[in-house]
Amino acid sequence: MSGRKYLIKGAELQIRCSENYGHQQSCRRPFKNFSIIWFFLLIFSMIIFTPVCTGASVPVASFVSNVTAGTIPLSVHFIDSSTNTPTSWFWSFGDGGTSTLQNPTYTYTKAGTYTIILAATNGAGTDTVTKSGNITASKSASAPVAAFVSNVTTGTVSFGVQFVDLSTNSPASWVWSFGDGSSSTLQNPVHTYSTAGTYTVTLTATNDGGSSTVTKTDYLVSDKIATIPVASFASSVTSGTAPLTVQFVDSTTNSPTSWIWSFGDGNLSTIQNPSHTYMTSDTYTVTLIATNAAGSDTQTRTNYIIVTYATPVANFTSDITNGTAPLTVRFTDTSENSPTTWSWQFGDGGKSTNQNPTHEYTDTGTYSVSLTAKNSAGSNTTKMTGYITVTSVSSPVASFTADMTSGMVPFTVRFNDTSSNTPTSWLWSFGDGSSSTEKNPVYTYTNTGNYTVSLKAANDGGNSSKTASNFITALSADSNTPVRTTAASEETTVGSVPTNTEPAPVVTAETVVPAAKSSASSSFIYVIAGILIIIVIGAGVVLYLRHRPKRGHRRGGSSQL
Repeated sequence: MSGRKYLIKGAELQIRCSENYGHQQSCRRPFKNFSIIWFFLLIFSMIIFTPVCTGASVPVASFVSNVTAGTIPLSVHFIDSSTNTPTSWFWSFGDGGTSTLQNPTYTYTKAGTYTIILAATNGAGTDTVTKSGNITASKSASAPVAAFVSNVTTGTVSFGVQFVDLSTNSPASWVWSFGDGSSSTLQNPVHTYSTAGTYTVTLTATNDGGSSTVTKTDYLVSDKIATIPVASFASSVTSGTAPLTVQFVDSTTNSPTSWIWSFGDGNLSTIQNPSHTYMTSDTYTVTLIATNAAGSDTQTRTNYIIVTYATPVANFTSDITNGTAPLTVRFTDTSENSPTTWSWQFGDGGKSTNQNPTHEYTDTGTYSVSLTAKNSAGSNTTKMTGYITVTSVSSPVASFTADMTSGMVPFTVRFNDTSSNTPTSWLWSFGDGSSSTEKNPVYTYTNTGNYTVSLKAANDGGNSSKTASNFITALSADSNTPVRTTAASEETTVGSVPTNTEPAPVVTAETVVPAAKSSASSSFIYVIAGILIIIVIGAGVVLYLRHRPKRGHRRGGSSQL
């Protein structure tokens, strides 16, 4: 070949060929515009559907922040931690503020609790995460309001003072100035004043919101060394009948700080103004020792308290006043004016000298009881006529019921004792040779038949029997006789017992588990995309084969195909 030339005119491709053997051949092959369009359509489809087929996933939205709480203005840096490569973000900060940055920083200017929402998006879709109450912005701390008290404000030198902080708004630190050059940073310090004088106390309380200072001028007075006390006392009464309660009052001078009382009956007290009760008749000497830092002093008053007895006023009670023989009664002395001896007469010849005796009446009857109470001032007697009544025990009147009186064997019956006059023992006969001593027995009949039931009820007064003929009817399983129930020995027809029952049909519940919507949808997209790609590729191949250029040979001229 000598050479070829290719010319493009419009949408047609012309090919001219020169052959070595003297003939010039001109070849032309048209390629229509739609072939080029199909080619670009193939490329476009592959670009569009390749991400679908490669399985791009919807993001899983997630985030963290550098802080979740603080005081306003609160600046929070949010960090996106979403997976599956989101390409855009939308943040809602809970107070109306929003952002589309991936990792925004947001400042809260108002106190409150805020819910954060992040929506993360890519070509496959969007996912949203919500964190309720994620950010808490609080107001700045309020400055304290300083305040304090102390356990004492005066004393003699070398006296200790306990200071107590009463500041509000939660101070975090304290500075005390005690007025004598000393200070402390404790919240509730103890300070000792070793020099006489008047002292001004200052407290400064501080927190993140600021500080506050309170000053109490001439708050503390420290006196010189104390003077030894001069012991002295008085009392509300000095004589009376036992029991005698006396209120003692300290009247010592020179500020005693401790006291010791001796009441003359072996009892002591360290209270400044004690109260003491004298229980027995006697004359008592009272002593007071008063002490302070300078020393102590004692005052003794001989035969200061005189206690006498008053004549008793006899009286008593008992736990019961009537009952059946044998009847045990517990008596309780309620006499006034502190009797020391007691004499009881129970009315049946029985006696006692106990304060609170127990007596048993064995015979029926009505008894008068008397009590004589005595002390050193005299005696007193009280008598209660017909106070105790003892009766005999009545014999029971036997009776009973059953919850059912007929049924199919095995047939269980609950018997109930309804006997009167309080029986204490029971003997049941169930009519088939069996028996029971329970009050309310439960018995099962295993053989068919009619059974006579009897009950013997007994107590200390005697016994009584009750027999109910053919009271129980035990039926066979194929019997159609109505079942009877009883209440107070009355029969009630409940209804016939069916001899043949069929089980209810069993219905099998079928549970349909729905297919996972997202997985099915995703698989469907992949299938459609694959089919489209195959169709486009096939169409391109067919068009190419149909319009592929072919060579023709014609001597001395050209041929157009």
